[in-house]
Amino acid sequence: MATFQKRNNRVTATVRIKPHPPKSKTFETLRDAKFWAQELEVKLRNEKAQIFNHIIFEDALKQYRDEVSVNKKGYRQEICKINFILKDMNCKVPLVKVSKEMLIAWREDRLSKVMGATVRRQLIVLAGFFTWCIDVKLWLSESPLDEVKFPGDSNHRERVISEEEIKTMSEVLDIKVNRIFLFALETGMRQSEICELTWDRVFINKRYVRLTSTKNGRPRDVPLSNAAINILQQLEGGKAGSVFKYTAQYVSQIFGDTRTQAGLAGFTFHDTRHTAATRIALKIPVLDLCKMFGWSNPKRAMVYYNPTASEIAERL
Repeated sequence: MATFQKRNNRVTATVRIKPHPPKSKTFETLRDAKFWAQELEVKLRNEKAQIFNHIIFEDALKQYRDEVSVNKKGYRQEICKINFILKDMNCKVPLVKVSKEMLIAWREDRLSKVMGATVRRQLIVLAGFFTWCIDVKLWLSESPLDEVKFPGDSNHRERVISEEEIKTMSEVLDIKVNRIFLFALETGMRQSEICELTWDRVFINKRYVRLTSTKNGRPRDVPLSNAAINILQQLEGGKAGSVFKYTAQYVSQIFGDTRTQAGLAGFTFHDTRHTAATRIALKIPVLDLCKMFGWSNPKRAMVYYNPTASEIAERL
């Protein structure tokens, strides 16, 4: 039941529906106050009866973004995907009206514009959202994605940065970004792992650095080559705080711009991880390589170890 009280030429509406606590809101006009109270009464009565027809897909997806996605390690990427879905899909419908047919139609439209791997990643985000709606919010009893086939993942990249490309990049890159580039080639660490490294996790005497925040969520220790140690010893700023000072976003931008200015193409900063794995695989056993790169499954080594047939032939 709603009550309305005038105060200072404004109207405060209060809705009381057990077992929910009273909810109040102040408006400029009685009309706005009554409209809000009526909508809230319907919502609270439906929730009490476990009826969720009033939950709008758009509102639920925004709530998931703001309450769940923001707490994930890859929150920036997931939030971008959700924001795109909110713009690209018809999200104004009630959540319970989201159907398999609706999602399949959206999938096919997306596949006509982008690669299957992109659509697959967007559907994975939606799958997590629908699971939350079922297991946490109790808004749904089953996921409309259950019978929707996801596009296959794209073939893994096999791009190794050549010695000539490394030499060219090192000659034109900003000196600090170049150190990050060369450190990645020596350690196989991801760009974010390098940029988030702090001096308290660097153990030069024991020849390793400790990563506490990684893609798979498990910490790992990364051994250091002589060249990697030499890079660390060249750095200024003492032994406190960030090691490399730059953010991953800044490094990515500078690296991409410099590569273009140098007339190079076809590789990204992440390809330093492929390059490092291909180099280091010739020096240490595969299980040591997996330990260094943080792979729990040795099959991952085959994704990142990318020698050419000619290079293999030279070793025969």
